[in-house]
Amino acid sequence: MKNDTLQLLDFVTRELSKAGFTIAPDTNRVAGLDFLITAPTGKTSELQLRSIQVEDEENIKIQKLDYGQVAGHRFIGLVTVIEDNPRAFYIIPSATFTTADNTIFFEHPMNMMPHLSHWEIKVFTAAIPKLAQYEISNFYKV
Repeated sequence: MKNDTLQLLDFVTRELSKAGFTIAPDTNRVAGLDFLITAPTGKTSELQLRSIQVEDEENIKIQKLDYGQVAGHRFIGLVTVIEDNPRAFYIIPSATFTTADNTIFFEHPMNMMPHLSHWEIKVFTAAIPKLAQYEISNFYKV
């Protein structure tokens, strides 16, 4: 994807602004946090932004050490990219991974080597209806 970071940020910013949200980079460099998003109500949430090229990749992995704490105000922002263009934006609550469904969301604890522990999101055709509940348009209602 050409200028992938800028293109992703533009896409995410547009999607969030449609609902009146604002997005700002994490200036404190907190582990696992890329952005702060603020709702029209003033409520602020933390977002780690990830993307997946659906033609080339089947899953993404999120290192637990890199993500930090699971909390109600922390989210994974997943952008699906098709033919070098961002197509869909999902906001997935971090708590989703602690109750992984082992179909789309997986938790891989590595007790002997915790630095290898990670979560996984699988993206495939049959997963789209389940992922749809996390589309940005549904986030406004949360």
